[in-house]
Amino acid sequence: MSISTEEKVLKVLSEAYPLDFSIGEVAKRAGISKPTASTWLKVLEAEGKIILSRKIGKAKFYRIKKGQLI
Repeated sequence: MSISTEEKVLKVLSEAYPLDFSIGEVAKRAGISKPTASTWLKVLEAEGKIILSRKIGKAKFYRIKKGQLI
């Protein structure tokens, strides 16, 4: 049974909690491309599972919501 991309992204953020990660860091740790990571982070943010915690220049940093920890 393989883990879905969504689960990979949530796992990376869950293991890092309460830290936040940039799109590039999520991509690297999940073993996916930056565009794929970006897409999934936007989806998960829209679903209310993660939050956009801060922006530094063009970089966006995301953190999992406490109630979504896995």
